[in-house]
Order: sequence, then structure tokens, then C-alpha cells
Amino acid sequence: MALCSLTTRKLDVPGEDGQWVEIRPLSSRVMRSVEAGAREVASGDDAVAYGYAVSDALLIAGIVAWSYDAPVNAENVADLDMATAMWLVEQIVPGEAGVPLATSSPSTIALTE
Repeated sequence: MALCSLTTRKLDVPGEDGQWVEIRPLSSRVMRSVEAGAREVASGDDAVAYGYAVSDALLIAGIVAWSYDAPVNAENVADLDMATAMWLVEQIVPGEAGVPLATSSPSTIALTE
């Protein structure tokens, strides 16, 4: 289905028996919003801050539901361990470089490859 808001997939979390996360693909409009928001968060050419801001925004926009005993919200998404967060970013936007992005500047980082 081409409509991102109507498309989801449920994934088993690697290494966590019985835990799952439901994600959705992101539309071009959401991707533009993610990039704009990340640019506001990161000051100047701080590529690492930009990378984390992009990853956080991708996770918040892409996670629909999960089996954890906590609501899906920005605070709880920020509480994900780094390995799970990076895995989810790659699932939501295949080809995303993830974090940290220390070798690129915000003006040259593409959200997808």
C-alpha cells in the first residue's frame, strides 16, 4: 500500500523474547518535517546532535505501538537502548545512517541513501 498512514508492520525485537514493535513507513512530508525539526535542535554544524535529533524524530514518527509496558511517547522512545533504537531507525527508513553522524555536516546529510 502506498499510503504510509495505512501501512504498518509488526517486528519482533531482536534478543527480547516476546517483545515487538509496530512501525510504519514515513511519507515525504513527514521526512521533511523530521529534517526541519532536527536542524532546529542541532546548532551550527554539530553533526552528532543533528544525527541524534533525526534518529529521535524518525523513531517518534515511525513507531505505532509496542509491547513494552509503557506508552509510545517521546520520553519513552528516548529511553530505548541504543542498539534497539538504531535497529528501529534502520527498519523505519532503510539505508538511514543512524547515529552518530560525526563525519558529516547537517547541510550534507541526506535522510535516505
